[in-house]
Amino acid sequence: MAETAAETALVALGAVARPHGVRGELRVHRFNPDSPVLLDRASVWLRTPDGKSEAREVKVERTRPHGELVLLTLEGVVGREAAEALRGHEVCIPREDLPPPDEDELYHIDLVGLAVRTESGEEIGVVSEVIRYPSVDCLLVEGADGVREIPILEPYLVDVDFEARVAVVRHHEDFEARRKR
Repeated sequence: MAETAAETALVALGAVARPHGVRGELRVHRFNPDSPVLLDRASVWLRTPDGKSEAREVKVERTRPHGELVLLTLEGVVGREAAEALRGHEVCIPREDLPPPDEDELYHIDLVGLAVRTESGEEIGVVSEVIRYPSVDCLLVEGADGVREIPILEPYLVDVDFEARVAVVRHHEDFEARRKR
């Protein structure tokens, strides 16, 4: 392993759903079923579900599509019990390994750390996380008045300027701030 997870920004592409068969193959639920990125990897990083342990890089022996899932064989994962121990682990790659997003697309990880302002310039806070819900993804914005979730949808997210490191929002008052955790 050339570097540790602490030295690189990791992006979760999916999560281990369960073992597949008895030889240690993993069924991986892809967060973006249309993305081929996970299918052509020499290695991936595994991050524990609780995030308490440091992610570790593992060599990929084989991948193959399986409907919306990917079947993944990793070096050192032999047998169903070893595969079962990885249930829930996130399957990640370094941010720099992602292809550039299309003109109208963005990666969630690139939103973390952006300052959030209204169209009139009022500071709301900073994006600390992007939360995935079944119906919509939301920015978790930490500000002086607490934490609020703002949907990544029009009319709420108006503009993102990555060079200036700013996200512009509208109607933020519709989303009440709650106390920080």
